[in-house]
Amino acid sequence: MTAVFVIAVASPALADWWIVRASDGKCVVVDIQPTGKDKNITKVGKDVYQTPEEAEADVKRLCKEPEPAYRPDAE
Repeated sequence: MTAVFVIAVASPALADWWIVRASDGKCVVVDIQPTGKDKNITKVGKDVYQTPEEAEADVKRLCKEPEPAYRPDAE
């Protein structure tokens, strides 16, 4: 029974993570490897991340939201 518990607890730590960019330009961290079959999704960043925190840090660096265009009427 102990071995089953250890495997169940350790399992999430063994997951791999990826960053994907959807066709709308938004980036998401996923735990399912992108296959390349969906043409609306592009893998960005490193080939694989060991933790979701590592992937989220790269999302902030790689997937910056575009700056809003200057609108003189907005002032």
